[in-house]
Amino acid sequence: MPLSIIIVGSTTPESLEQSYARALSKLDCKVRLWNPQAALKSFSRGGKLGGLFSQFVHVEAWLRKSNLDLLALTEQEPPDLILVVGTSGVRAGTLAQIQVRLPRCLIYCIYPDSPHNLDCDRIHCLPFFDRITVSSPPWVDAFRKLGGQQVAFLPFAADTDLHQPHQAPASETVSPTNVAFIGTWRPEREAFLESLTEFGLQIWGSHYWRTRTRPSSALRACWVGRPARGDEFPEICANTKILLNVMDPLTWPGPNMRTFEQAACRGFTLTTRSPAVLELFSEGKTIACFDSIGEAKEKISHYLVHSENRRQIAENGCQFVIGGGHTYLDRARLLLQWVQMDQSA
Repeated sequence: MPLSIIIVGSTTPESLEQSYARALSKLDCKVRLWNPQAALKSFSRGGKLGGLFSQFVHVEAWLRKSNLDLLALTEQEPPDLILVVGTSGVRAGTLAQIQVRLPRCLIYCIYPDSPHNLDCDRIHCLPFFDRITVSSPPWVDAFRKLGGQQVAFLPFAADTDLHQPHQAPASETVSPTNVAFIGTWRPEREAFLESLTEFGLQIWGSHYWRTRTRPSSALRACWVGRPARGDEFPEICANTKILLNVMDPLTWPGPNMRTFEQAACRGFTLTTRSPAVLELFSEGKTIACFDSIGEAKEKISHYLVHSENRRQIAENGCQFVIGGGHTYLDRARLLLQWVQMDQSA
C-alpha cells in the first residue's frame, strides 16, 4: 500500500510544499494538499475585504471553522502522515483532535522560517508534532525549548523539476550580466547592494525594490521591474557571471533556499559566509563567500576576471547539490525513513 500523506501549506507551484509533494509522489506516495490560507479565506465574512482582513488579524471563529476542513479531509481517508509546512493557519487544538481520532497517524512539521517569526499560535502547535525539522542547525535547540519533541536540522534543497542547468538553444545569444541578485527587498539588503552598483548589478524581485527603497537609491535603476519567474530562474543563473546570495539577520546562518537553487542551476554563487553554509559547502571549491562589503567587492573583481575558476566552482557546486544528496527527492527519502522508524517504535 502506498503511504498516504496530507501536506498542509501553500499550493503554489514553486512553493516548498509543492517541491515535497512532487518528490514524495515520485516515491510512490499518495499525496493530498490542504491550503490553510485558502480555507480561512473561504470561511471569512465580509467578502474580499474580510478575506484580506483574515490574513493579518486572528479571528478565532473563522480559524476554527477553516480547520474543520482539515479534520474532514483526515476522516475521508485517514492518512499515514500529515506534513505541516510552517504551521501558519493550523490550530493546536485541531492537531490534538487528529491525534485523538487517528493515533496511528504521524504529524511532522517542516519549519522553513526563522524562530523570530513564530507567534503564539504556532508555538502552541509545536508539542503536537512527532517530528519537527528546522532549516538551520542552531535553531534545533531553540525549538526544543519551545516544546518540540524531536527536532532535527533538515536543510533546504534543490527541486530538480525547477532548478537545473539551463540548456540554451545553439542560436540563443544573450549578453551576460556581471552581477545579479534574485530575492525580496529588505533594508539590510538595500544597504549592502547599493555599494555594488558599479559592477552593473541587476535585481530580480517584487515591486518593493521600487516602493521601499530610498527615493534616491541607485538600486531603483538596477531593478528589472519584476520577480524572476520559476521557468526563467535557470536561464538567469546561466546568463549571470556572479549571483549574490545575501543573508539577512533573519535567515542567517542559513543555508537558505538560494544556496542550493542557484548551485543546482550551475550558477556561480557569492554568498554570505556562515558556519552553517560551510558545514555543507566547501569555500573556494563549491561556493564562494564573503563577510563584508569590502570582501564582496574584492571577490567580485577577482571572479569577473578569473572566468575559468568561476566556471569550475559553479560546476562543482552543481554536482555537489544534484549528485551529492541535496535535492528534495533526497530529503523526501529521509522523511520516509523517519516515518518507518516512528511507525515501528
